[in-house]
Amino acid sequence: MINIDYSKISFSRIESIIPIQPIHSNSMGNAHGGELMKIMDNTGGLSAYKHAKGKVVTARVDDIVFHRPVHIGNVLNCIGQVIYVGNSSILSYVALYIYNVKDGTNTLALSGYTTMIHIADDKPSKVPGLVSTTEEEKELYKFGEKKYYEIKERTKNM
Repeated sequence: MINIDYSKISFSRIESIIPIQPIHSNSMGNAHGGELMKIMDNTGGLSAYKHAKGKVVTARVDDIVFHRPVHIGNVLNCIGQVIYVGNSSILSYVALYIYNVKDGTNTLALSGYTTMIHIADDKPSKVPGLVSTTEEEKELYKFGEKKYYEIKERTKNM
């Protein structure tokens, strides 16, 4: 049996590929911003679900930046990564890249953060803490903690 540390930051990373089709488009022939936000929400939710090992719901989506248009026929490489956890909340960084199948490069199209709440018995439930084992994970965690409290402070009086 393989021993996996499910609390490691790296465990929650998810990556998926999605082809952009006409159903995703707006009247300009580009992917509709709302469709891209839906993909972002799903990606962040999957990374949080993986970490929590259970049901999560979206609490908020923050700091979305549309870096460039996504066109019908583009292939998106969607990456989600848990970067910080609170008591029942899980903050993930999400990036959607336009993947070039010819040369294997990624070009950032959309980025942002999702906060999910772990739900058990129809109420918020405690999530496992995060374990940082590499220098990169420690830096990611510190950044996630800073972003978590920045968002919390910015939105506390809303």
